[in-house]
Amino acid sequence: MNRSQILANIRSADRRKLLILLGAVVAALGVGILGYWLFTNGGEGTSDPSVCDGEEVLYWYDPMAPDQRFDEPGQSPFMDMELLPRCASEAAGGVTVSPAMIQNLGIRVVAAQMRDIAPTVPAIGRVEIDERLIAEVQTLTAGFVEYLAVRAEGEPVRRGSRIASVYSPELLTAQHEYRAVLAMPQDVAPPSLRAAARGRLTLLGLPDVQIRLLERGGAPQRTYPVHAPISGVVTRIGARPGAQVQLGQSIVTIADLSRIWVIAEVPEASLGNIRQGLPAEIRFPAYPEDVREGVIDYVFPALDPEARTARVRITLANPGGRLLQGMFANITIQGTGGMALVVPSEAVIDTGRRKVVIVERDSGFIPVEVRTGREAGEWTQILEGVEAGDEVVTSGQFLIDSEASLSGIIERLSATSAESAPNPEMASATGRIRAINTPQDTVSIQHGPVPAMNWPPMTMTFSIREPRQLRGLSTGDRVQFRFRRRQEGDRYIIEQIDRATTQ
Repeated sequence: MNRSQILANIRSADRRKLLILLGAVVAALGVGILGYWLFTNGGEGTSDPSVCDGEEVLYWYDPMAPDQRFDEPGQSPFMDMELLPRCASEAAGGVTVSPAMIQNLGIRVVAAQMRDIAPTVPAIGRVEIDERLIAEVQTLTAGFVEYLAVRAEGEPVRRGSRIASVYSPELLTAQHEYRAVLAMPQDVAPPSLRAAARGRLTLLGLPDVQIRLLERGGAPQRTYPVHAPISGVVTRIGARPGAQVQLGQSIVTIADLSRIWVIAEVPEASLGNIRQGLPAEIRFPAYPEDVREGVIDYVFPALDPEARTARVRITLANPGGRLLQGMFANITIQGTGGMALVVPSEAVIDTGRRKVVIVERDSGFIPVEVRTGREAGEWTQILEGVEAGDEVVTSGQFLIDSEASLSGIIERLSATSAESAPNPEMASATGRIRAINTPQDTVSIQHGPVPAMNWPPMTMTFSIREPRQLRGLSTGDRVQFRFRRRQEGDRYIIEQIDRATTQ
């Protein structure tokens, strides 16, 4: 082989190597471009309804604000990302929990049931005098108290006993006038005049026995007696011996304590369960063994503006006067109610905007929004949402505030162990820098899925705890970073960020 042929063969081999090398470079570039396109486009999630595999798209949402729903796909108004679809199967599907997990988490279910929810209303009361058994001992004419049988409040008196003696100049004068009329001839003092004089004595309060004594020639009485109209105890003394009294003035007040009132203070929130005629149980700390049964006979038509309580009255017999005015009483009132559908109160999750119970269905555990009524002890009335016989979860309940947090709870129930539950306090992700805002110490990163936060791929803006960590990084760099939620807001903050080992 001559020299020219050798050179030609070498050049031909070099061309083949060059073509192979160029082909490899082109292929590598193609793979790189394809991978980049998949990350920047396919990895961000899609708003295409086909992601539901032909199922109905119920609505579109931003995973960072799941309580906001949209009718059409598009850009999220909250984050730099596309809205995601909520498929019909996602909304209807339940959460399956293994028997071992139910036991480990202590999950208990109770059937919604019909019960009498008449509540018992506790109240504090006090013994008071029955005002219908109070009598005022009054004078029927002006005069002066010469004698008073009682000297102190609390003294007992008997019906008909003399309470006081009153000297009345007017009554004494009327007695003398009546005697004079009786002494006149009938042609001078006809029967009508005598009847008028006698009637005046009666109006002035002179007892009939004293009048008959005058008619039989007896002497006029200087004083007239005042008697107790009822038996009881003296609760007030209105005049002392020697005091001048006017017509109708009360000398003493007597209260019959054979029957008393118990006045109970009922909180405003419980008034809807209270009405006249309801039974009540009364206990007195002074007599623990004495449990009394009574009935509310009156609800006072006024509310204490400061204590926000209303008064109700219970009337009790008081044989022997054991119950003293001012004694405290513990009262339990059986409120109004009736049969109603109820669930245990601990089964109701109150998010602040709605109330939810977790119901066990054939497909698993499903959150159901309910409308509640009154509470009676450990039970809550359900007006709408579940039916009698539905099994509701009564333990392992969590306070939730959005659909996203509700989903997090259900996912935790589905986990195979407590250790496998995601930790939202700190999360790691890998992504590509899209923008750096140095004045505000923020960085926008297009990242992939974040399982620890239940996030899909998206682009979002983070705060940076140490801005110096951004030195040497620029738009387009692929980075790996760790972040957490700020306690004082919704912005997430990057604790550590580094250039990814592979670009």
